[in-house]
Amino acid sequence: MTSRKTSTSKSQKQSSNNLGGTKVRKSTGKSKEKVSSSKTQQNLNQKLSTLTSSSKKKSNTISKASPKARTTTTKKPTVKHTRSKKITDFPHNSMPWRLEPRTKKFNLSWFMCYDHACDQIERQHLQPKDYKLQCYVSVPLTDPLSSSVRTQRYVSD
Repeated sequence: MTSRKTSTSKSQKQSSNNLGGTKVRKSTGKSKEKVSSSKTQQNLNQKLSTLTSSSKKKSNTISKASPKARTTTTKKPTVKHTRSKKITDFPHNSMPWRLEPRTKKFNLSWFMCYDHACDQIERQHLQPKDYKLQCYVSVPLTDPLSSSVRTQRYVSD
């Protein structure tokens, strides 16, 4: 059957030819080397045999061992702090926690809560000799320092 020559058929290339003009052959799915497939099958058989034999050993060891419950608790290090009445040390109304450097490892910083200050100390690997953590007196002593519920505290007279 002859194809019609139209303007669109001239611009289209036939899919059976590649750029060199030779006919493209489709893969049949068979590998060229039969040796590699037999080696793959042998390796698979070996792996399967070790898996089935080791599962029997594991079942014996599991039944003999007594299960132990793991309990992991992550405790934040308790950071000592002092209370300060100097309102000039707390220029930000919503940040009653002040982390003052004693060494030149970091800059002076203010925090909204105790947890944020502890996180910063932990991130920078600071020792107690490196910093001084202060809290303004408006934060009550009964305030839970680290809890799930955080209450916004303000610096006020």
